[in-house]
Amino acid sequence: MAIDKSQRTAARVAGFVLLLLMAAAFFSQAYVPSHIIVVDDVAATAHNIVASEQLFRIGIAADILIFAGDIVMAVAFYVLLRPVSPGLAMLALLWRTAQSTIMAMNGLSFLMASSVLSGSGDLRALNGDQLQELANTYVGAHTAGFNLGLIFLALGNGVFAYLLFTSNYVPRALAAWGVFAYVVMAVGNLAVIVSGAENSAGGVMVHYLPAFFFEVIGGGWLLFKGVRAPRRPSPPPYADEPAGATRDGSA
Repeated sequence: MAIDKSQRTAARVAGFVLLLLMAAAFFSQAYVPSHIIVVDDVAATAHNIVASEQLFRIGIAADILIFAGDIVMAVAFYVLLRPVSPGLAMLALLWRTAQSTIMAMNGLSFLMASSVLSGSGDLRALNGDQLQELANTYVGAHTAGFNLGLIFLALGNGVFAYLLFTSNYVPRALAAWGVFAYVVMAVGNLAVIVSGAENSAGGVMVHYLPAFFFEVIGGGWLLFKGVRAPRRPSPPPYADEPAGATRDGSA
């Protein structure tokens, strides 16, 4: 199967956006929460949100841009892999769009937590402890929504990785690792939801680690090396010679 120019461009766009979003996500989904959220300490978390409200809101804005970029990346993968299987490529695109929508809307939970702690409007009737508990409820909703979104991310990227494997556009070992990594992510986050351990520190990151390595290597490969056309099997010697012909051409 020949690879056209649009597919090669889409592969490099997908690789570039993937690496860019991973770097941005480190800020909004690791750095900011580590400076704001204190697991099992409602008062400390509330204090940090108020004290670092600007940083908190910058993290929310960064997340919104990241999830918008996720759709750009998903479309690029769709363009690349549509010739392999239009149906599966569309399924993966829809799953990634669902993930981006869930996680973008998830930002409302953090915005509500910040608004609650400002004590504006009717919330002035609540005392400090009540405001902190209400804000913590929104923070917990954000964490639960993030876990839910990761399941759709794993489903979509898992299908994309499978199509990369069957197409042979990238090394099959790399694509196979991607399939494995996203199965781990999906199963791990389903287990978190079933067990009710959404607020466990570091739980999500453990499930994401195999996918992290795949995305770093896979994103770099697509950006710098692009995709390769699958090798066509070599025809057997003298396959085009008439039946009964010998090596020297005699019958």
